Amino acid sequence: MRTVGNDLVRHQLHENRKWYLLLGAVLVIFGLVLLASLGMATLTVVALFGVLMMIGGVLHLIAAFKIFDGGFRWLWALFGILYLIAGYYAFKSPITTAVVLTSLLAIALLIGGFIRIFNAFMLKPMSGWGWTLFSGLLTLATGAIILASPDSPFWVLGLFLAVDILFQGVNYLTFAAAIKKIPPVSH
Repeated sequence: MRTVGNDLVRHQLHENRKWYLLLGAVLVIFGLVLLASLGMATLTVVALFGVLMMIGGVLHLIAAFKIFDGGFRWLWALFGILYLIAGYYAFKSPITTAVVLTSLLAIALLIGGFIRIFNAFMLKPMSGWGWTLFSGLLTLATGAIILASPDSPFWVLGLFLAVDILFQGVNYLTFAAAIKKIPPVSH
C-alpha cells in the first residue's frame, strides 16, 4: 500500500539524485587529491583545528559575558581565552600542533585498543567476541605505529581526513546508485 509521504520521499530522492552524484564525485576527487598530498592535508587539519578553536574561544567569551552571571562567568572567560590561545598557536606553529594532535590521537587509539581488548575478554562467552578482540588489537597496533613513527605527524592527520572525505564521496555515489534502483513515482 502506497502512502502520499512515501511517494513524496521517492520523488524528492529522484529529484535530488544528480546532486548526490555531483557531491559524491567532488568528494572522491578531493579525497584522492588529499591522499596524494598528505602533508598538505595535515596542514589543512591543523588550520581547521585552529579556526574551530578560535570560534570556540569567541563563543565562550560571548557566553561568559552575555549568558552567565556570577562566579562561573570567569571560568567561561578563561576557557574562551585558552581556546583562542590554542587557535593562535595552531596557526603560529602548525608543525608543533600537528605533533601534539597526532600524539593525542595515538594515545587515544592505544587507550581505545586496550578497552576493546578488555571488553573482548568480558564478552568471551558470547559468539563474535573474537571480532571485538581483533578490533582492539588493530586499534592498539595503529596507535603504537603512529606513536613509534617519527614522521607520523606529517601524514597521519591528513590520511584520516583524506580517507574520511573519500569514503563520504563513495557513500554519496552508492546512495545515488541505490536511488536509481527505486522505482520513480508514477502519476
